Amino acid sequence: MKRAGIAVLLCLSLCGCSWRDAGDLSPVTAGAITREDSAYTLTAELAVPNPDSAVPQSITTTGTADSIAQAIDNAGAGRDAQLYWSHARVLLLGTDMLRDGMQEAVHALTVSSEVRPSVRLCTVKNAQADTVLTACASVSGDPPGFALGDSIDLAVKQSQTPDMPLYRVLDRVESDGIDPVLPAVSIEGEQAVLDGAALFSGDVLCGWLDEAQTGVLCLLIQAGDTATVYDGTTRYKLSDIDTVVSADASDMPAFTINVTASLSCEDKTQAQQAAEVLRLQCMQVIQALQEAGCDALGFSRTWAEQHSSSDIDWRAAPVTVRVTLRGTQSTEGGSR
Repeated sequence: MKRAGIAVLLCLSLCGCSWRDAGDLSPVTAGAITREDSAYTLTAELAVPNPDSAVPQSITTTGTADSIAQAIDNAGAGRDAQLYWSHARVLLLGTDMLRDGMQEAVHALTVSSEVRPSVRLCTVKNAQADTVLTACASVSGDPPGFALGDSIDLAVKQSQTPDMPLYRVLDRVESDGIDPVLPAVSIEGEQAVLDGAALFSGDVLCGWLDEAQTGVLCLLIQAGDTATVYDGTTRYKLSDIDTVVSADASDMPAFTINVTASLSCEDKTQAQQAAEVLRLQCMQVIQALQEAGCDALGFSRTWAEQHSSSDIDWRAAPVTVRVTLRGTQSTEGGSR
Protein backbone atom coordinates (compact mmCIF):
# COMPACT_ATOMS: atom_id res chain seq x y z
CA MET A 1 0.00 0.00 0.00
CA LYS A 2 3.06 2.23 -0.31
CA ARG A 3 1.82 4.28 -3.30
CA ALA A 4 -1.59 4.80 -1.70
CA GLY A 5 0.08 5.99 1.48
CA ILE A 6 2.33 8.39 -0.39
CA ALA A 7 -0.63 9.77 -2.37
CA VAL A 8 -2.73 10.31 0.73
CA LEU A 9 0.20 11.95 2.51
CA LEU A 10 0.65 14.29 -0.43
CA CYS A 11 -3.05 15.14 -0.50
CA LEU A 12 -3.00 16.02 3.18
CA SER A 13 0.14 18.11 2.78
CA LEU A 14 -1.58 20.09 0.03
CA CYS A 15 -4.40 20.74 2.48
CA GLY A 16 -1.91 22.27 4.90
CA CYS A 17 -1.66 19.38 7.35
CA SER A 18 0.50 16.32 7.77
CA TRP A 19 -0.59 12.72 8.21
CA ARG A 20 0.45 12.68 11.86
CA ASP A 21 -1.51 15.82 12.83
CA ALA A 22 -4.61 15.02 10.73
CA GLY A 23 -6.29 13.24 13.60
CA ASP A 24 -9.77 14.57 12.76
CA LEU A 25 -9.74 13.26 9.17
CA SER A 26 -10.08 9.78 7.65
CA PRO A 27 -9.36 10.11 3.90
CA VAL A 28 -11.70 8.09 1.66
CA THR A 29 -9.97 6.46 -1.33
CA ALA A 30 -13.11 4.94 -2.94
CA GLY A 31 -16.79 4.36 -2.30
CA ALA A 32 -19.62 2.03 -3.29
CA ILE A 33 -23.38 2.68 -3.32
CA THR A 34 -26.15 0.09 -3.48
CA ARG A 35 -29.89 0.40 -2.95
CA GLU A 36 -32.46 -2.05 -1.64
CA ASP A 37 -36.05 -0.82 -1.83
CA SER A 38 -35.74 2.81 -0.69
CA ALA A 39 -32.61 2.40 1.46
CA TYR A 40 -29.15 3.38 0.25
CA THR A 41 -26.07 1.64 1.58
CA LEU A 42 -22.77 3.46 1.22
CA THR A 43 -19.45 1.69 1.79
CA ALA A 44 -16.31 3.82 2.08
CA GLU A 45 -12.77 2.56 1.70
CA LEU A 46 -10.64 4.53 4.17
CA ALA A 47 -7.00 5.26 4.74
CA VAL A 48 -6.66 5.53 8.53
CA PRO A 49 -3.65 6.47 10.68
CA ASN A 50 -1.34 3.64 11.65
CA PRO A 51 0.38 4.44 14.98
CA ASP A 52 3.28 2.16 14.11
CA SER A 53 3.94 3.39 10.58
CA ALA A 54 3.81 6.45 8.34
CA VAL A 55 1.85 4.32 5.85
CA PRO A 56 -1.92 4.35 6.57
CA GLN A 57 -4.05 1.25 7.01
CA SER A 58 -6.98 0.48 4.69
CA ILE A 59 -10.39 -0.40 6.15
CA THR A 60 -14.05 -0.06 5.13
CA THR A 61 -17.00 1.47 6.91
CA THR A 62 -20.69 1.36 5.96
CA GLY A 63 -23.76 3.49 6.46
CA THR A 64 -27.41 2.88 5.48
CA ALA A 65 -30.21 5.44 5.23
CA ASP A 66 -33.13 6.58 3.08
CA SER A 67 -30.94 9.27 1.49
CA ILE A 68 -27.39 9.26 0.19
CA ALA A 69 -26.44 12.30 2.26
CA GLN A 70 -27.55 10.55 5.44
CA ALA A 71 -25.85 7.31 4.39
CA ILE A 72 -22.58 9.27 4.05
CA ASP A 73 -23.08 10.68 7.53
CA ASN A 74 -23.96 7.28 8.95
CA ALA A 75 -20.84 5.71 7.42
CA GLY A 76 -18.75 8.10 9.49
CA ALA A 77 -20.85 7.92 12.66
CA GLY A 78 -19.05 6.66 15.73
CA ARG A 79 -15.59 7.18 14.26
CA ASP A 80 -12.94 9.29 15.96
CA ALA A 81 -12.13 10.97 12.66
CA GLN A 82 -14.41 12.61 10.08
CA LEU A 83 -14.60 11.00 6.65
CA TYR A 84 -12.73 13.11 4.11
CA TRP A 85 -14.10 12.56 0.57
CA SER A 86 -12.20 15.19 -1.40
CA HIS A 87 -9.65 12.73 -2.77
CA ALA A 88 -11.87 9.70 -3.41
CA ARG A 89 -11.02 8.49 -6.91
CA VAL A 90 -13.93 6.22 -7.83
CA LEU A 91 -17.55 5.58 -6.84
CA LEU A 92 -18.97 2.16 -7.66
CA LEU A 93 -22.72 2.00 -8.34
CA GLY A 94 -24.73 -1.21 -7.98
CA THR A 95 -26.90 -2.48 -10.83
CA ASP A 96 -29.81 -2.86 -8.39
CA MET A 97 -29.94 0.93 -8.30
CA LEU A 98 -29.09 1.63 -11.94
CA ARG A 99 -31.93 -0.47 -13.38
CA ASP A 100 -34.38 1.86 -11.64
CA GLY A 101 -32.57 5.01 -12.71
CA MET A 102 -29.58 6.83 -11.24
CA GLN A 103 -30.69 10.46 -11.60
CA GLU A 104 -31.73 10.79 -7.95
CA ALA A 105 -28.43 9.35 -6.74
CA VAL A 106 -26.30 11.41 -9.14
CA HIS A 107 -28.08 14.61 -8.18
CA ALA A 108 -27.71 13.85 -4.47
CA LEU A 109 -23.99 13.20 -4.90
CA THR A 110 -23.59 16.42 -6.88
CA VAL A 111 -25.21 18.65 -4.26
CA SER A 112 -23.34 16.92 -1.44
CA SER A 113 -20.49 19.01 -0.10
CA GLU A 114 -18.67 15.79 0.79
CA VAL A 115 -18.02 14.37 -2.70
CA ARG A 116 -15.96 16.17 -5.34
CA PRO A 117 -17.56 16.46 -8.81
CA SER A 118 -14.50 14.95 -10.55
CA VAL A 119 -14.79 11.55 -8.84
CA ARG A 120 -15.27 8.87 -11.52
CA LEU A 121 -18.41 6.71 -11.54
CA CYS A 122 -18.56 3.10 -12.69
CA THR A 123 -20.83 0.11 -12.19
CA VAL A 124 -20.16 -3.41 -10.96
CA LYS A 125 -21.37 -6.13 -13.29
CA ASN A 126 -21.47 -9.49 -11.54
CA ALA A 127 -21.51 -8.72 -7.82
CA GLN A 128 -22.68 -6.25 -5.21
CA ALA A 129 -20.82 -2.97 -5.65
CA ASP A 130 -19.43 -3.00 -2.11
CA THR A 131 -17.82 -6.41 -2.70
CA VAL A 132 -15.06 -4.73 -4.70
CA LEU A 133 -14.00 -2.81 -1.58
CA THR A 134 -14.70 -5.46 1.07
CA ALA A 135 -13.70 -8.75 -0.55
CA CYS A 136 -11.15 -8.02 -3.29
CA ALA A 137 -7.45 -8.32 -2.53
CA SER A 138 -5.05 -5.41 -2.63
CA VAL A 139 -2.96 -4.83 -5.75
CA SER A 140 0.77 -4.38 -5.09
CA GLY A 141 -0.13 -3.31 -1.58
CA ASP A 142 -2.72 -0.72 -2.67
CA PRO A 143 -6.34 -1.07 -1.47
CA PRO A 144 -8.65 -2.35 -4.24
CA GLY A 145 -10.53 0.91 -4.77
CA PHE A 146 -7.33 2.92 -5.03
CA ALA A 147 -5.82 0.39 -7.47
CA LEU A 148 -9.02 0.49 -9.55
CA GLY A 149 -8.63 4.25 -9.80
CA ASP A 150 -5.15 3.70 -11.26
CA SER A 151 -6.55 1.24 -13.80
CA ILE A 152 -9.26 3.66 -14.92
CA ASP A 153 -6.75 6.51 -15.33
CA LEU A 154 -4.62 4.43 -17.69
CA ALA A 155 -7.59 2.94 -19.56
CA VAL A 156 -9.10 6.38 -20.24
CA LYS A 157 -5.85 7.66 -21.76
CA GLN A 158 -5.70 4.61 -24.04
CA SER A 159 -9.39 4.81 -25.09
CA GLN A 160 -10.22 1.55 -23.36
CA THR A 161 -12.92 2.86 -21.01
CA PRO A 162 -15.14 5.97 -20.98
CA ASP A 163 -14.18 8.91 -18.78
CA MET A 164 -17.26 9.56 -16.65
CA PRO A 165 -16.67 11.85 -13.67
CA LEU A 166 -19.69 12.77 -11.59
CA TYR A 167 -20.18 16.21 -13.18
CA ARG A 168 -20.27 14.73 -16.70
CA VAL A 169 -22.75 12.03 -15.72
CA LEU A 170 -25.02 14.72 -14.26
CA ASP A 171 -24.84 16.67 -17.53
CA ARG A 172 -25.73 13.54 -19.47
CA VAL A 173 -28.76 12.53 -17.41
CA GLU A 174 -30.18 16.03 -16.87
CA SER A 175 -29.39 18.32 -19.77
CA ASP A 176 -26.68 17.32 -22.21
CA GLY A 177 -28.81 15.33 -24.66
CA ILE A 178 -26.26 12.50 -24.79
CA ASP A 179 -26.79 9.28 -22.85
CA PRO A 180 -24.08 8.28 -20.35
CA VAL A 181 -21.88 5.20 -20.65
CA LEU A 182 -20.12 4.09 -17.46
CA PRO A 183 -17.06 1.87 -17.09
CA ALA A 184 -18.08 -1.64 -16.02
CA VAL A 185 -16.16 -3.59 -13.38
CA SER A 186 -16.20 -7.34 -12.78
CA ILE A 187 -14.56 -9.47 -10.11
CA GLU A 188 -12.17 -12.14 -11.35
CA GLY A 189 -10.82 -14.30 -8.55
CA GLU A 190 -9.91 -11.79 -5.87
CA GLN A 191 -9.33 -8.82 -8.18
CA ALA A 192 -11.56 -6.07 -9.57
CA VAL A 193 -10.99 -5.62 -13.31
CA LEU A 194 -12.44 -3.35 -15.99
CA ASP A 195 -14.95 -5.30 -18.08
CA GLY A 196 -16.47 -3.24 -20.89
CA ALA A 197 -19.12 -0.60 -20.32
CA ALA A 198 -22.66 -0.14 -19.01
CA LEU A 199 -25.11 1.54 -21.42
CA PHE A 200 -27.89 3.88 -20.31
CA SER A 201 -31.06 5.18 -21.88
CA GLY A 202 -31.46 8.46 -20.05
CA ASP A 203 -30.50 7.44 -16.52
CA VAL A 204 -31.66 3.80 -16.73
CA LEU A 205 -29.28 0.89 -17.31
CA CYS A 206 -30.22 -0.68 -20.64
CA GLY A 207 -27.33 -2.89 -21.79
CA TRP A 208 -23.64 -3.70 -21.88
CA LEU A 209 -20.69 -3.54 -24.25
CA ASP A 210 -17.79 -5.98 -24.09
CA GLU A 211 -14.17 -4.81 -23.89
CA ALA A 212 -13.58 -4.68 -27.65
CA GLN A 213 -16.83 -2.79 -28.31
CA THR A 214 -16.05 -0.37 -25.49
CA GLY A 215 -12.69 0.46 -27.05
CA VAL A 216 -14.39 1.32 -30.35
CA LEU A 217 -17.03 3.45 -28.62
CA CYS A 218 -14.33 5.30 -26.67
CA LEU A 219 -12.65 6.09 -29.98
CA LEU A 220 -15.95 7.43 -31.34
CA ILE A 221 -16.52 9.66 -28.31
CA GLN A 222 -12.81 10.58 -28.16
CA ALA A 223 -12.32 9.49 -24.58
CA GLY A 224 -8.52 9.26 -24.77
CA ASP A 225 -5.40 10.47 -26.52
CA THR A 226 -4.69 7.20 -28.33
CA ALA A 227 -6.63 4.12 -29.38
CA THR A 228 -5.96 0.63 -30.68
CA VAL A 229 -7.73 -1.16 -33.51
CA TYR A 230 -7.58 -4.96 -33.42
CA ASP A 231 -7.73 -7.10 -36.56
CA GLY A 232 -7.39 -10.64 -35.28
CA THR A 233 -3.95 -10.83 -33.69
CA THR A 234 -2.80 -7.61 -35.39
CA ARG A 235 -3.22 -4.30 -33.61
CA TYR A 236 -2.97 -0.81 -35.03
CA LYS A 237 -2.28 2.12 -32.75
CA LEU A 238 -4.04 5.39 -33.57
CA SER A 239 -3.34 8.95 -32.49
CA ASP A 240 -4.62 12.45 -33.34
CA ILE A 241 -8.17 11.08 -33.34
CA ASP A 242 -11.05 13.28 -34.51
CA THR A 243 -14.67 12.13 -34.75
CA VAL A 244 -17.51 14.24 -36.15
CA VAL A 245 -21.18 13.23 -36.05
CA SER A 246 -23.44 15.10 -38.48
CA ALA A 247 -27.06 14.87 -39.58
CA ASP A 248 -27.67 14.37 -43.28
CA ALA A 249 -29.48 17.13 -45.17
CA SER A 250 -32.72 15.23 -45.71
CA ASP A 251 -36.22 15.13 -44.27
CA MET A 252 -35.75 11.59 -42.97
CA PRO A 253 -33.32 11.10 -40.05
CA ALA A 254 -29.93 9.85 -41.25
CA PHE A 255 -26.43 10.46 -39.96
CA THR A 256 -22.82 10.40 -41.07
CA ILE A 257 -19.83 9.83 -38.78
CA ASN A 258 -16.40 10.86 -40.03
CA VAL A 259 -13.43 9.41 -38.16
CA THR A 260 -9.90 10.59 -38.91
CA ALA A 261 -6.70 9.57 -37.16
CA SER A 262 -2.98 9.02 -37.63
CA LEU A 263 -1.67 5.47 -37.98
CA SER A 264 1.92 4.24 -38.04
CA CYS A 265 1.93 1.58 -40.74
CA GLU A 266 4.02 -0.09 -43.42
CA ASP A 267 2.25 1.30 -46.49
CA LYS A 268 -0.94 2.81 -47.86
CA THR A 269 -2.55 -0.59 -48.36
CA GLN A 270 -2.18 -1.42 -44.68
CA ALA A 271 -3.72 1.93 -43.70
CA GLN A 272 -6.70 1.25 -45.96
CA GLN A 273 -7.10 -2.23 -44.49
CA ALA A 274 -7.05 -0.87 -40.94
CA ALA A 275 -9.57 1.83 -41.91
CA GLU A 276 -12.02 -0.75 -43.26
CA VAL A 277 -11.64 -2.92 -40.15
CA LEU A 278 -12.37 0.09 -37.96
CA ARG A 279 -15.34 1.15 -40.10
CA LEU A 280 -16.97 -2.27 -39.71
CA GLN A 281 -16.31 -2.29 -35.96
CA CYS A 282 -17.86 1.17 -35.63
CA MET A 283 -20.97 0.01 -37.47
CA GLN A 284 -21.32 -2.96 -35.12
CA VAL A 285 -21.06 -0.76 -32.05
CA ILE A 286 -23.57 1.76 -33.44
CA GLN A 287 -25.99 -1.10 -34.09
CA ALA A 288 -25.54 -2.26 -30.48
CA LEU A 289 -26.28 1.26 -29.22
CA GLN A 290 -29.42 1.52 -31.37
CA GLU A 291 -30.68 -1.88 -30.23
CA ALA A 292 -30.11 -0.99 -26.56
CA GLY A 293 -31.57 2.51 -26.92
CA CYS A 294 -28.42 4.27 -25.69
CA ASP A 295 -27.82 7.54 -27.57
CA ALA A 296 -24.20 7.83 -26.46
CA LEU A 297 -23.24 9.59 -29.71
CA GLY A 298 -25.92 12.28 -29.40
CA PHE A 299 -27.85 11.55 -32.58
CA SER A 300 -31.02 13.22 -31.27
CA ARG A 301 -29.18 16.36 -30.20
CA THR A 302 -27.28 16.55 -33.49
CA TRP A 303 -30.53 16.32 -35.44
CA ALA A 304 -32.15 19.00 -33.27
CA GLU A 305 -29.21 21.35 -33.84
CA GLN A 306 -29.50 21.07 -37.63
CA HIS A 307 -33.26 20.66 -38.04
CA SER A 308 -36.37 22.20 -36.53
CA SER A 309 -37.51 19.09 -34.68
CA SER A 310 -35.81 16.73 -32.24
CA ASP A 311 -38.69 14.23 -32.24
CA ILE A 312 -37.06 11.47 -34.30
CA ASP A 313 -36.55 7.75 -34.07
CA TRP A 314 -32.75 7.75 -34.02
CA ARG A 315 -32.74 4.02 -33.23
CA ALA A 316 -33.98 3.24 -36.75
CA ALA A 317 -32.01 5.95 -38.56
CA PRO A 318 -29.37 4.81 -41.10
CA VAL A 319 -25.80 5.71 -40.14
CA THR A 320 -22.87 5.98 -42.54
CA VAL A 321 -19.35 5.68 -41.12
CA ARG A 322 -16.34 7.00 -43.01
CA VAL A 323 -12.84 6.33 -41.68
CA THR A 324 -9.69 8.06 -42.92
CA LEU A 325 -6.37 6.98 -41.47
CA ARG A 326 -3.39 9.17 -42.20
CA GLY A 327 -0.61 6.63 -42.61
CA THR A 328 2.92 7.51 -41.50
CA GLN A 329 5.81 5.37 -42.73
CA SER A 330 6.89 2.68 -40.31
CA THR A 331 8.95 -0.48 -40.61
CA GLU A 332 6.78 -2.09 -37.92
CA GLY A 333 3.25 -1.42 -39.17
CA GLY A 334 0.63 -3.26 -37.18
CA SER A 335 2.14 -5.12 -34.24
CA ARG A 336 1.36 -8.71 -33.35
